[in-house]
Formats: sequence, structure tokens, C-alpha cells
Amino acid sequence: EFIQVLAEASQRGIVVINLTQCMSGKVNMGGYATGNALAQAGVISGFDMTVEATLTKLHYLLSQDLDVAAIRHAMQENLRGELTPDE
Repeated sequence: EFIQVLAEASQRGIVVINLTQCMSGKVNMGGYATGNALAQAGVISGFDMTVEATLTKLHYLLSQDLDVAAIRHAMQENLRGELTPDE
């Protein structure tokens, strides 16, 4: 099952991010069953980040010699206007 593969990846320290493919809007992981299952599997929300912003941010964070927990936390923080966090 795909969710199980994502959970195993997350448990191994791989950062998995849920992004929207819509031109506008944001990921709402708590608002629907699939998003909730992804969150339970260790997938983190990409909020309203574009694919390009997400890749750039992840590349930057991986270059900073941070542990996985710090990267997961920073991916959900607004560093330079790349995302609009939930209130």
C-alpha cells in the first residue's frame, strides 16, 4: 500500500512533503481522510508552497547539516515568504 511505503520512508528519515497541484490554494491535511492518513504516515504539509519553492527550500535545508527533525520543522516554517502557515 502506498501509504505504508510513505510511512516506512518517513521512519527511515526521508522527508516527505504533501503539495497541491492547484495554481492557488493550500494543502489541508486535517480536512480530508487522505490528508489525515498522510499525516499519520509522517508526511508533512507543504501548505501553499509551489513545487519549485519546495525543492529549493529542501535543497537549502539539506545543505545545512540539520537533523531530520529540524528539517521537518523548518519545512513548515515561513523562512522567506515561500509559504503561508496555518494560523
